[in-house]
Amino acid sequence: MEKVIIYTRVSTDEQADKGYSLRDQLDRLQKYCVLKNYEIVRHYQDDHSAKTFERPEYKKLLEFIRHNKRHVDRLLIVKWDRFSRNATDALNMLRTLDKLGVVVDAAEQPIDLSIPENKLMLNFYLTAPEVENDRRAMNTTNGMRRAMKEGRWVSKPPMGYKFIYEEDKKPVMVKSEKSALIKDAFELLATGSWNMEEVRKLMAGKGLKCQRNNFWKQIRNPIYCGKILIKAYKNEPEEVVDGIHEPIISEELFYRVQNVLTGKKKIKAKPQTKSDFLPLRGFLVCPDCGKNLTGSASKGNGGRYFYYHCQPGCSQRVKADVVHNSFSKWLDSFSFKPEIAEVYLAIIEDVFKSEEADRIKEIKKLKNGIDEVNANLLKVEKKYINDEIERDSYIRLKESYKQEEFSLKDRLADLQIADSDFMQYMTYGCSVLSNLRQFYEDADIDAKQKLIGSIFPEKLVFENGEYRTTKESELLQLLCWNGAGLEEMENKNSRNSAGKFDMVARRGIEPLYQE
Repeated sequence: MEKVIIYTRVSTDEQADKGYSLRDQLDRLQKYCVLKNYEIVRHYQDDHSAKTFERPEYKKLLEFIRHNKRHVDRLLIVKWDRFSRNATDALNMLRTLDKLGVVVDAAEQPIDLSIPENKLMLNFYLTAPEVENDRRAMNTTNGMRRAMKEGRWVSKPPMGYKFIYEEDKKPVMVKSEKSALIKDAFELLATGSWNMEEVRKLMAGKGLKCQRNNFWKQIRNPIYCGKILIKAYKNEPEEVVDGIHEPIISEELFYRVQNVLTGKKKIKAKPQTKSDFLPLRGFLVCPDCGKNLTGSASKGNGGRYFYYHCQPGCSQRVKADVVHNSFSKWLDSFSFKPEIAEVYLAIIEDVFKSEEADRIKEIKKLKNGIDEVNANLLKVEKKYINDEIERDSYIRLKESYKQEEFSLKDRLADLQIADSDFMQYMTYGCSVLSNLRQFYEDADIDAKQKLIGSIFPEKLVFENGEYRTTKESELLQLLCWNGAGLEEMENKNSRNSAGKFDMVARRGIEPLYQE
């Protein structure tokens, strides 16, 4: 009696096919073995695809044959597509088994390989399943691309979306509960003050878990502004189409973020996080050795106590409360007189008006550029409709003009921020300078440090309970000026005084307006 191993296999997508059920295959093979008087020594069954031989049970089968040479004569299957759906791999595996002394046979497609011409039939049996797989894959790909061109998303929903099913059973992508976090991520990146990894970690803390590489891919995906990117395939070019799903963000916001990521828009420096209890850290230098003072906390009875101290090797050390109280009193000593404020505002307003003309000119230029891009886009669309240009050229030009349009709109939005609110900011800035102590004590850590940096461009020295600057400050001179020479100050050229423009309240210490 020949000793045989019977092998049955079914993939996940074949489970519903009655003719491919594992039980049916086993029943057929057992009857065939009785008919042929074969002795079944083992039975292995897989539920994996036959595209490769990387199947758990088949590996065990092969290992058993290698350890039991001369005890297995034949490997029996129902049909050749149960053995493999890759002709090249199948032929290589047949050679391997032949070296081990094992013949492969199909109960319903038997072949006598001792006859050379029968190898042609074997190749047909092995190639037919591969052709079927390729055809199925091609039909699937074509169907998916057709659906995407109609605006349907056919893959796993990206972060911020989920699938629901319509009455016709077709899945429709809608916003999920995490869509708000996606929008927050784009808005943070658009400011240019946050890098990708900072935003990813921040969103992860709020529940939007995502690996670094995947987060990068998602942020670059136009799906979030209502578009679907269809990659190039064979002779079809890459294109972007309108999706039927609801966008989470606007196109303007999407392209603004892309400009930040590609370096077309510079990243703004974001201040480092500092302790709320040590706002003067980084602004003080040691009166003994001239090195920068740092700060730290010490534990004591009843809690933590903060100190400003010098670097190792220097004994300079002072309680933070003492430093802060003296600083508040020092700020209280500054008096910004009304007449000085009036002249100061007049000078800065003159500078602003001078620069405003250039700003208005640039805004007009950008608007003209946007109109020109839209006109070019309209021309391209007409040429495409009249069959004057190919589809791939039309898609490429359309996407190029769209990106140029959003880039111009982004620059225009930046210029339009600094508009007629100027006098409100300036008036508010003067009120801040008139009451520095109160503003400083009410401000948060970031605003405190911005205010300190604005007033004192150089380091401060705290010694014997008093402050002094390492370099003369123009703003301190203005604050402490007694009014002498007021007429000369009024007559100075405004452009020579333009440097004082940076001394007014900056972002972070501006007034809050409500619409």
